[in-house]
Amino acid sequence: MKAAIRHLIRNRRRSLLTLLAVLCPVYILVIMFGFASATMNDMFDTVTRVDTGHLQIRHVETRASGSATPLIQDPAPILAALAGTEGIEWSTVRLDLPALASAGDRSRTVLIQGVVPEEIDPISSMRSRIVEGAYITSDSPGVIVGKEFAALLQLEVGDEFVLLGAHPEIGVVALRVPVVGIVDVPIAELGRSVVQAPLALVRELARSPSAATSVVVRVAGVTGTWDTDTIDAVAQNLRAALPSDYEVLDWRDLVPQVEVYMRLLNPAIAIVAAVFFALGALVVLNTVYLSVMERTKELGLILSLGASRGHVVRMILTEAALLAAVGAAGGAVAGVALILLVEALGGIPLSGDFQLFAKAMGMSPALHLRVAALQTLLAASAMAAVALLAAWYPARRASHLEPVEAMRYVE
Repeated sequence: MKAAIRHLIRNRRRSLLTLLAVLCPVYILVIMFGFASATMNDMFDTVTRVDTGHLQIRHVETRASGSATPLIQDPAPILAALAGTEGIEWSTVRLDLPALASAGDRSRTVLIQGVVPEEIDPISSMRSRIVEGAYITSDSPGVIVGKEFAALLQLEVGDEFVLLGAHPEIGVVALRVPVVGIVDVPIAELGRSVVQAPLALVRELARSPSAATSVVVRVAGVTGTWDTDTIDAVAQNLRAALPSDYEVLDWRDLVPQVEVYMRLLNPAIAIVAAVFFALGALVVLNTVYLSVMERTKELGLILSLGASRGHVVRMILTEAALLAAVGAAGGAVAGVALILLVEALGGIPLSGDFQLFAKAMGMSPALHLRVAALQTLLAASAMAAVALLAAWYPARRASHLEPVEAMRYVE
């Protein structure tokens, strides 16, 4: 060990190059893991808090896909099953109806979300996202709309527009409603197409005092996409407890496009990681090989004095292992330090087209970085292993030197 350290110090420039070849890939990968984790967590958190919840319980679909969600005339059996199921953090009844919104000569198809404002407040960010007016209350006759929708129909707080609700089970019903608030929804498509109203108001459109289309559920102990097993376990228990004419859908069933994006992100990171690992390995291979070439006479002398070939291999791999360990640890520490700094500053604000893209994807308008300890350990250990593997070839070559020929070697 001491001999290895002395040699590394004696060849500072080459040692530094090898160190950086390990440090830089680990540093970049930790940052990439932080970006990917934050992106997926932002999308998951936004979708589950604003729209889907972790689970939704609905009446079994009997019509073609794409038709209106079937009505649940009495959600009491569902609520009873939820009360007897462990792991439920929160639930609420919701009534979603397709409608045509019209203001003057302007119109747009929308989805009316009938909610109980006081029940969704603990988990929803809608109230905090109001930019004009106020949030709805259970006894108010008004609605809130996204700022994109308000711009399309040229509506302001206090203006009225007509909702023409249509559903196969209730027919067509029209209702004039005032705008009580305008909200900046984190997903642009929701801002254009969702109108949120008190549940009682939407039940007027449904002509039923107890109608619902779903019961939205949040599962206890879920903090991100990595807790999907917890969601799946609760969903399985609910399926066993509910009558057969109800189905339990998780967030992946309700917004499959988000899951597709997440599935594409992981292979993309793996490909980039492989490229960085390969580049780092080539640099390590080159520097260690050159080090062996420079020390050919020294290695020949060591072999001539009776050192085993295994001893030579261990000697060179020990030097490589020291550099790999220090480089991997340094890259991990530097990456985590940058992530902590970015989060302490509240993220990196996005602007222009980047901000619009982030909103369209349901992500935060500021770039956040979050990385798990396991991800950091994986990046560091994988790069260290790759570096050692790259050093093995020159180490093996050195061990097969003929002592006499090596001592005659001329650079």
